[in-house]
Amino acid sequence: MYAMNFAQVGANIQKELKRNAMTQQSLADALSVSKQVMSKIIKGAKAINVGELKRIADVLGTTTDALLTTNMDNYTIDSMAFMGTIKDEKTREKVELIQTAIDEIQLLEELACD
Repeated sequence: MYAMNFAQVGANIQKELKRNAMTQQSLADALSVSKQVMSKIIKGAKAINVGELKRIADVLGTTTDALLTTNMDNYTIDSMAFMGTIKDEKTREKVELIQTAIDEIQLLEELACD
């Protein structure tokens, strides 16, 4: 299953940083961006495009698939956490569609404010 929001991708980047014994600063330096930008990416507060994702994966010695993949074991969408753990695949798919719509609306709001 692929990540449905930038926070999930950021968490995967953070995991790869730890695996590589790298800091956010060293990744930022390798990508020629500021530590603040890297921090926003990892927190899911900054949208990244496919090219940026590929560059991050290359520096971390991993794949874009690894950065986009979500562990589906006891998967809970953070903003839908009040629902508890979702174990039914059809319900999970419906919740993910709703979450995707919410994420896209939030991204559009952010872009409109820029």
